[in-house]
Amino acid sequence: MPSNLPIEALRSDLSEALRAGNRAVLSAPTGSGKSTQVPQMLIDEGLIASGQEVIVLQPRRLAARMLARRVAEERGVQLGTEVGFHIRFDRVFGPQTRIKFVTEGILLRMMLSDPELLNVGAIVFDEFHERHLHGDLGIAMAKELQERSRRDLKLVVMSATLETEQLAAYLGDCAKLNAEGRLFPIEVRY
Repeated sequence: MPSNLPIEALRSDLSEALRAGNRAVLSAPTGSGKSTQVPQMLIDEGLIASGQEVIVLQPRRLAARMLARRVAEERGVQLGTEVGFHIRFDRVFGPQTRIKFVTEGILLRMMLSDPELLNVGAIVFDEFHERHLHGDLGIAMAKELQERSRRDLKLVVMSATLETEQLAAYLGDCAKLNAEGRLFPIEVRY
């Protein structure tokens, strides 16, 4: 079910971009719904084949756990069924999981154990402005995998403060999407 968050304005643009080129860079302010809504959009818009997962990278374990819980709640499912997470020392997912929040180190381990990531339909690099060695290595490996043998693998890179031009150029002049935030009136009282 579509949300009323600002990111919703990009639903059709994101769908169109990923159908055309399988790569997108998305910039949107904090609180616009990137982390919770984009993975759901990929599933709901039919961009991910049945039986495949959307892997959402989070730089912190707590964020991965909390976002998985929130998305499961929004979808009306029990955590560990359609929506789950996998972090160091903790995992809650099953064979029917379609959206999985993971830390960057877990993605690298997944790529070592299954270099083709056959059950993965999309990788979403969230909070990419928080540059880490594992995140940079993950995007380089995912790009190489996509170019080498998994043309169907979708890559979405998201951030609130990302330099989109350079990253889009690195990914091969992919789609650049920008969502606007909302302003609310502020009243100062003393």
